[in-house]
Amino acid sequence: MVDAADLKSAGRRVRVGSNPTRPILQARERAFLPSRYHTMSSQLVQKVESFVREGVPGATRPLVRPEGVLVVGVSGGPDSLALLHALATGGRRGDPLHHPEKLVVGHLNHSLRPDAAGDAQYVARVCSNWGVACFVEEADVGAQAQAQGLSLEEAGRLARYRFLAELARRVDAAAVAVGHNADDQAETVLMHFVRGAGLAGLRGMLPVGPMPEAPDLTLLRPLLTVSRAEIERYCRQHELEPRLDASNVDETFFRNRLRHELLPMLEEYNPQIRERLQNTAAVVAADYELLQQLRREAWMDILREGGDGWLRVDLEAWRDLPLSLRRSTLRHAVWELHSSLRDVTFEPVEQAREVAETGDVGAQATLPGGLVLTVEYDAWRLATEEASPPVRRPQLSGDEALVLSLPGRASLAGGWFVEATACHDVSQEAVENNPDPWLAYVDAEEARQLLVRPRRPGERFQPLGMAGHSAKVSDVMINEKIPAGLRARWPLVANRDHLLWLVGHRLDRRARVTAGSRHVWRLRCAREGKVDV
Repeated sequence: MVDAADLKSAGRRVRVGSNPTRPILQARERAFLPSRYHTMSSQLVQKVESFVREGVPGATRPLVRPEGVLVVGVSGGPDSLALLHALATGGRRGDPLHHPEKLVVGHLNHSLRPDAAGDAQYVARVCSNWGVACFVEEADVGAQAQAQGLSLEEAGRLARYRFLAELARRVDAAAVAVGHNADDQAETVLMHFVRGAGLAGLRGMLPVGPMPEAPDLTLLRPLLTVSRAEIERYCRQHELEPRLDASNVDETFFRNRLRHELLPMLEEYNPQIRERLQNTAAVVAADYELLQQLRREAWMDILREGGDGWLRVDLEAWRDLPLSLRRSTLRHAVWELHSSLRDVTFEPVEQAREVAETGDVGAQATLPGGLVLTVEYDAWRLATEEASPPVRRPQLSGDEALVLSLPGRASLAGGWFVEATACHDVSQEAVENNPDPWLAYVDAEEARQLLVRPRRPGERFQPLGMAGHSAKVSDVMINEKIPAGLRARWPLVANRDHLLWLVGHRLDRRARVTAGSRHVWRLRCAREGKVDV
């Protein structure tokens, strides 16, 4: 953690990310808060104090350590200015919440308006007067939006949070506070509803949650239950003069159209529509948390394996889940592989769910982020187009036969292999009751000059248990549910005359070990680094 002296020094010049901040002169000795405010009781201040001290209902510890530093995002508008004032003055009233020395303000100039530089200068001047360390940085949000294919709103949001996260790490702060209010919450819920969202969207903004793209940091919204009108009253009461952002009335932005057109229209039907939307967010957030707990438990049960850009889910276990959990685990699978995706809409998830529920082996569905869901016999696989999931079943690397030395090993694709070892002490009972399909015992008289090869057109063999009757290898592969795409290079162990073992499935009757067998070879198919296959 940095102390007050460190912050004072750092406030003059600091580099956050790749851009230097503007030099900000600290002048705590010039703090000019009128004395009559030092003892003034304010409901807004009390809400902020209670939030930071006690957290949300059910919290077991304060959101900010008493000795910690708190980063505050300040645009200069009414919300963030009132929040900063409440935090700064809270430490001047005898029972300090946060002394100004423990507050660090971050302001990002988005370079979108001619007066944006004036906003930055205003925030720096206020912080200097109030004795609060302030760091200002510029970002070309317009260029970032164009380069990343994002709206100005989304690009600005990401750039702002990225800057605040980098600043928090710089000053060793565990949390960042921003000024979103209750009206913002109502607008957010309505916006998500209009655009289409599930529970995650309808819960709106969380009072406490992880920082976007920085889950090791905590994002706080102390004013989320405070109305915009109450904040504006607070600013007038304390003679604060916030900056007004002209873009907040620009109705080319979707949120502004909701704020200035749709919400006033809805208030004609229900004057309490804002409160109802806020209540909806609170109820849905609690329900969503319960669902998330159930989803986490289900995910542990259904996830089979995963790697870089891919994962597999147990198909039968997933299909046995309630519909809600089938949807939520599928969304979670998308998030696991592409955590930066936001607002994944209902349609692609629903289409993928239907394919996973009813599709035949090999059926596919596309999802956002370049993800493809593929149905397998006993699982569904989600993977990026570039990912190379390991081969879960043995496959020959080519069409040529491999010599299997006795003893020895033949290497297959994806780290798989077939090996042969002499077996001197196995009992007839152990052979007949062998539970491992990837292990086979064969009579040494049949196991001479072994090959590992693919099937031949029209090839037949005598599967053990069919009283010597023959069957086509292709038919047995279908009956054993070997995926169609894997059959052509599925390994067969054979001698020069006929097939001995359809690996992992059926032994030829002629290769079986009997009481009269003098020597036995043990054949095993496995994958490097895997005990169970």
